[in-house]
Formats: sequence, structure tokens, C-alpha cells
Amino acid sequence: MVLFNILVFLISLSVVIILHELGHFVAARRAGILCHEFSLGMGPVLWKTKKGETVYTIRAIPIGGYVMMAGEEVDSEFVKEGMRVRLQFEAGKVSKIYIDHTKEEYENYQLVTVEKVDLSGKDGAPLYLNDYEVKRDAFLVLKNRELQIAPSERSFSGKTRWQRFWAIFGGPMMNFVLAFFVFLAVNLMVGFPNMDSSVIGTVGEGFPADNIIQVGDEIIEVEGDPVSSWDELSAALDDDPANRRIDITVLRDGNEIDLTVTPIIYFYSIGFHSSPDTIDDLIIGPVTEDTKADRAGLQEGDELLSIDGVDVFRWDDVVYAIHDIGNDPYVEGRIVPIVVQRGDEVVTVNVSEPFTAAFLETQNINIVDTRIGISPEYRFSLVQSLTGSVGDVGRSAGIIFTTLGLLFDSDGAGAGIGVDSLAGPLGIYQITSAALSQGAISLLSWIGLLSVNLGVINLLPIPALDGGRLVFLGYEAITNRKPNQKIENTLHYVMYLALMGLFVFITFNDLLRLLNIK
Repeated sequence: MVLFNILVFLISLSVVIILHELGHFVAARRAGILCHEFSLGMGPVLWKTKKGETVYTIRAIPIGGYVMMAGEEVDSEFVKEGMRVRLQFEAGKVSKIYIDHTKEEYENYQLVTVEKVDLSGKDGAPLYLNDYEVKRDAFLVLKNRELQIAPSERSFSGKTRWQRFWAIFGGPMMNFVLAFFVFLAVNLMVGFPNMDSSVIGTVGEGFPADNIIQVGDEIIEVEGDPVSSWDELSAALDDDPANRRIDITVLRDGNEIDLTVTPIIYFYSIGFHSSPDTIDDLIIGPVTEDTKADRAGLQEGDELLSIDGVDVFRWDDVVYAIHDIGNDPYVEGRIVPIVVQRGDEVVTVNVSEPFTAAFLETQNINIVDTRIGISPEYRFSLVQSLTGSVGDVGRSAGIIFTTLGLLFDSDGAGAGIGVDSLAGPLGIYQITSAALSQGAISLLSWIGLLSVNLGVINLLPIPALDGGRLVFLGYEAITNRKPNQKIENTLHYVMYLALMGLFVFITFNDLLRLLNIK
């Protein structure tokens, strides 16, 4: 099972990355830009092959990738006046320039000192090194690779602003396109809830409504109040989250039937819920793995005695206490003690930085919620699937931007969300495995969100990312002059090193979480 999960993870991540890089690659090729390499992953090369002008590689670290376009580095910088190089000729023109002239294997090629050189050939001018003409598809032989020379017409820097824009933006755009089609597939398979009706479409196995409410039942009253739509039904069920006995009237086969359901109360800021087997006793149900409750040491069967110093006797008390904690703007950095009765012992567990209500809202989650395990009828709609998929992409992007805002929020609204909460490859693997365990629909939805995530992150105005390159392009468009390429390349390189450091830090935290050390 683990091997299967790893395989699904690698395929899912690879599809998202490959489509991103393919967006860059196709746009660059359409513009006539020479692409030296198309890489999946980062770090040491595990596999490579060359087709046409491009080397295709798979690298060891399964995160990210890149398309190496000619002109992102200045080819002429490899060959400077005063250098000694060796030249290989073909039909009277230079076909290869060997930078390391001291290697014995190159000693049969002509050794020259560079006195003048032009390897860009703007406006179709010939390429030359000293008095020798250089082929427009000649190669620079570097220490560890051969790099095809890119004259001006084949270089990224030699293209129009619109061509360069699309070569940069093509990657994130493909992530949004992929997400749209993934969400479209989900919407076509699942359909859309009929919110104008209170008829039950499904009843979750093992939930409180199981064996009480039936598929096809029409709920007409909740706690004596009439309901006729799903919104009215949801509002009535959420009216009192601590209510342990909800009276429901359904219409079944033309007959009105009175039922009573005991909901499960979910406390998402900490990660535990009420036991489905008790009503008034404050007993905790199964604790989900890797939640804040699980890390703190809460266990199934614990009976709540106090939360954050406040004694609790009823579920109302628990709801109020959790709401107070989640809406505390200064909860960041806090440890919340929870005292429980565990068998014959009284145990205190310390929950580190519960999620705030502000953060949970970005994930469309209430800080406290109740569930009885029912869902509405779903219906197929092509038009709604198309428009809904666009909306899904927009909502996913909005969630990511809001979460990033909370990450850097200094006022405490993002309490519990720090850089150490970010997920690297190991974290993404865990989320992918969890999504896979819930079925194909859940996995597809996660892939869609992951693709939007990659597109949005890459558009951030940070050097080394696509958004940073677009900022430099925007500067050029406004000032009508190109930025200093050496400065731009230096900024990209420095930020790339910083991002790699962040990647190592995030991966380390992933490992700690995986080993339950943190």
C-alpha cells in the first residue's frame, strides 16, 4: 500500500510539474527560443536523453523543474577576449568552441587566443571569433556539458516583450488550465447539489443519521421549524452546535415521521470531536492522526474536565471555550492546557497554537461544526460544471492568497500558521495519501488544488520565480529599457539559493512531523 501511495504521489506531482514546464516549453518553442534542457525535478541527474536541440532530464529531488532557455544566461560571457580556447571546424566554419583548452583529448583542435568575438549576431549579422566565422548552431563545450550557441534570433533576450511574457507566463497558465479540467472532471462525475430541495441524496455510513434517516427522505422540520431548502436545513442544524438531541421530521413515502438524531460535534481548531456513542458525557471520539490534538496526546475515550483553565460540564461549555480560544488574536505562541479524565487518572495535555477562526475560514471550515452525515441530491449540469470549474480555480487561488496573508500576518490573525507549517515533498506525500484513501474524487480535487497552488506560488513577485521575471519584464515595459542582465541574473541566483534553503527547512520539518518528533 505504501509503494502504491508513493507511486500515486510521484505521478500526481510529476503531472503538475510537467504541465507547468510544458507551458514554458511550448510558448518558448513557438517564439523560436532555443531550449537547452527540459528538466523534471532538481539536483543530480538520474536520467537524460537528447531529442533535437533539447536535453530531457529527470533529477533526484522530486520538486520543481525548469526549462533552460537560451538567453537567460549571456553566451558571450563564456567566451571573452584574452581567453585561450580550442576550435573545431566544419566546412570552414567553427562548429565547436572548447573552453578548457588544456584537456589532452582536445589537443588536436586549433588553439587560439580570443581577440574579438560576437556570438549573438544581431539582425542576422555573422557570428565570429577572431577572423573565423562561427556556425549559428555551433556548440560551446564546457566542463560538464555542451551548450548550443544561441544567436540573437534564437535567444530569449532577443524576442519581443509579448513573446517573452508568454514564455514566462505559459507555465503558471498551464497549471490553471490543468486545474480547470481536473475540477471539470470532478464536477461532471459528482454533479451539483440541489440546494432548492431538502431531499436526502446520501447518508454517510457510521454517521449519526445512518439507519435513522434514509436516502429519499425529505426533511420538512428541524426542532419544530419548517425547512424547504438545503440552506434552511443547514442553518437549522447549525443553530445550536451543542444540541445533543435534534428532532427532525421527514416525509417518507407520503408519511410524516418524527426522528431524533445525536450529532457529532467537531472542534477543528484543535482536531477532536465528540464521541458518537455518548450524549451528555464529554467523551472524545477517535482522534485523527497528525492533528494538533493527536500531537498533544489527546486520546479516544478521554473525558473533558477543563479547557484553558475553564471547567467544562456540558458541551455548551466546550463550544464556548473553543470559540474563545479560536477568536483570541493573541493565541499565537500559546500553549492551551486541556485536562481530561483518562481511566483512573487526571491527565493534562498541552495543545500548541490551535488554529484560529480566521485561518479556518480561509479553508471554508467553521471553528466548531456539527455533522449528522447527510448530503443533498446531486444532479448533472454541463453548463454548471463549466462555470463551476472556473469558480473552483478562483476559489482555490483565493484560499492560497489568504493563507499566504495569514502566514505573514503580524497581528496574530494567522496564529498557528508559520513557515514551519508549510509542506514540502514529504508533507505533500502525506496529503496525497490521505486524499487517495478517500477515493478518486478526493485525489482529483487535491491535484487541482495542488496545480493552482503551483501556479499562484510561481507568480509571486520574487526573483527566481516566474513572477519575479515578470516584474523585470514590467520594468522594461515601463522604462522602455532592459534591466542590467548581470544584476537580474545575480538576484535570481541569490533568491534561488534562499528558496533552496527554505526547501531544506520545510523538508526537515516534514520529517519531524512524519516521525512524530514535533
